[in-house]
Amino acid sequence: MRDVFLFHADFIQHYRIGVYNYLHSFLRKEGYYLTVVNEGHQAETKEKIEFPEIKEKFSFFKLMKIVKRGRPWACILFIHHRKKYFFQFLLFLRLAGYRVITWTHGVNLQKRNNTISRLAHHLEHSLCHRILLYSESLKKYLAPSHRLKACVANNTLNLTWFKPEIVDRNKLLKKYGIQTDKNIIYYGRITRRKRVPDLISAFEYMGDPKAGLILIGPDEDNIMSQQELKNPRIYYLGPVYGREVLELLAAADVSCIPGAVGLGIVDAMYCGLPVITEDVPHGSEIMYLKEGINGFIVPKGDIVSMAQKLASLLKDDDLRKKMGE
Repeated sequence: MRDVFLFHADFIQHYRIGVYNYLHSFLRKEGYYLTVVNEGHQAETKEKIEFPEIKEKFSFFKLMKIVKRGRPWACILFIHHRKKYFFQFLLFLRLAGYRVITWTHGVNLQKRNNTISRLAHHLEHSLCHRILLYSESLKKYLAPSHRLKACVANNTLNLTWFKPEIVDRNKLLKKYGIQTDKNIIYYGRITRRKRVPDLISAFEYMGDPKAGLILIGPDEDNIMSQQELKNPRIYYLGPVYGREVLELLAAADVSCIPGAVGLGIVDAMYCGLPVITEDVPHGSEIMYLKEGINGFIVPKGDIVSMAQKLASLLKDDDLRKKMGE
């Protein structure tokens, strides 16, 4: 069996535990033994860890020592090239003869026209044997010569353990003090790029006394603390993870992620929710949204259009069910 080391910089996010569990199991069947080298886990992580791991604070010399001691057949790098040690470590791996795979977007989607950022990505791709991308659409940002060594593993989650249909909706909503009949839900980090104030404005514009708005996620840019949430039908629950957030999604009716769609769209669609977002720069996960089929994209900053789409989905049970299939 060949050893493969996956280097994950910083804490492993709660949702990647399931991905790494699945990857470890899959690779083992193919004759490879995956070890995840990391700097720790997100505090909220509750899922059982099924992969072997090495925990260490990353630096060039510590990573080099781990590789020399373990001598893996291949190394997968889930490390941003802005880390000071990244290119040192990458160059060491190449000069020492190791196979190197970088797991990446291929380009900073928020800075895709930034020359320095593009050059850094180009150097990274030049030094790697394989480039593992989040979606097929990202290949267009690679140099033609690099596209030949690019592979695609669509960015997703391992949610097979959760069954949305068994959630007791009424009991779950009561647990969180949610008293509204139909509910719009937002789940994700609350940052400026996510444009959550647009959703709050659209909800207020709707003026539906039977509708509720559930907001879930860490307030990283202090956006929620700046909002005057006087409407009792707006429920801000703060950070919620794992089974709990999936249960909340399964108990809601419509998902709205106004800006910068990420993996939250996968959670929402797995739980049978249509998704509404704005026409803004998104991550590769936007590929899952098919306009008019499983969601809608409204013009950037168009509060009225967003409110109209939300209202139409809440009122039309058949349309909502069809788009959530």
